[in-house]
Amino acid sequence: MMNSKLNIYRKEWLDVVFAGRNKMYGAYELRNLSDRATNIGLGIVVAFVLVFIVGSYSYNKYFKQALPAVKLTSAVFKSEDLNEIPREADKKEEPVMMPDKAPQQIAQDVSKFDLVHMSEPKVAQAHRVTEDVASQEELNKPHTMTARMTLKANAAGTYVARGEFGPSKKDGAITGHTKGIVSGGSEEANLDEPFITVEVMPSPVGGMQAFMKWVSENYSFPQHALDQGLSGVIEVSFVVERDGTLTDIAIKRDMDFGTGQAAIDLLKKAKKWKPGVQNGRAVRVAYTLPIRLSAVSQ
Repeated sequence: MMNSKLNIYRKEWLDVVFAGRNKMYGAYELRNLSDRATNIGLGIVVAFVLVFIVGSYSYNKYFKQALPAVKLTSAVFKSEDLNEIPREADKKEEPVMMPDKAPQQIAQDVSKFDLVHMSEPKVAQAHRVTEDVASQEELNKPHTMTARMTLKANAAGTYVARGEFGPSKKDGAITGHTKGIVSGGSEEANLDEPFITVEVMPSPVGGMQAFMKWVSENYSFPQHALDQGLSGVIEVSFVVERDGTLTDIAIKRDMDFGTGQAAIDLLKKAKKWKPGVQNGRAVRVAYTLPIRLSAVSQ
C-alpha cells in the first residue's frame, strides 16, 4: 500500500496534483503518458536487438557457406621463362646525312660604331666644373617630419601636451600630390605652387618641442567636447610661405564639437616658421600636422 502511494505518476495522484490547474498543459500529458511511452521505447530497443542477433546468425550460417572457397596460389618465375618472351626487332637507325661542305661565313667590315675607343681622361679647370643638380624624382622621396601630440585635460583646467617628433609618420601621413617644377634652361620653376617635400623642410622657430609646448598651453579645448570625453586625432593642413607665415589653414580630419576650429584659430596666431628651402631658395611647402586629443581628466 505504501508503494502504491509513493507512485506519484498514477492517475489518482496526477488528478490530486493538477486539481484546479490547466490539464491541457504539456506537463500533465507527459506524466499521464509516461508509462506508455517508456514501454513503447523499450519494446523498440528490444526489437532492434533481436533483429540484429537473428540477422547475424542467418548470415553466418547460410550466406558464408554458399560462397565458394577461393584458393590462393603463388606464381614463381624462372630465368628461363624470361628468355622465351618475344622481343621486338631492333629498329634500324637511319644514317644521318652530313653536308658535304659546312656553310662559310662571309667576313664583314666592322662598323666604326662597334669599336670601343678608350680615351685618356682630361682634367677640367676648376672654374669650369659644374655641379650636378638632383632631379625632382629624387627630391620627391618621402623624408618629411610629422608630429604627433596628445592633449590631456586635468582638473586644474590647463592642458599638457605629450608628443613625439621624428622622421617616422604617426597617426596620419603627409598626403597630396607633388607640385612645383624644378627645371633649368629656358623653363622657369613654378614656385607659386606649394611643394610636398623639399631639401630643407620648414620648422618652427625654436624647434618642434617649443612649438608643441606652445600648442599645449594655448589650445582651447571646447567645453562641449570636454564634456563628451572625446579622444582621437585631428589633422590640420597648412602652407608655410616663403617668409615663414602659415596660410591656407584647413582641417583634413575633424572630431566635431569645435575641436578642428579651435586648432585653426590657434595656428592663425602662430609665429612665423623657418621656410623650406629648395635649390638654395625659399619655397612654399604644404604641411600636414596630426594632433591627438584626449579629453581625460587626470
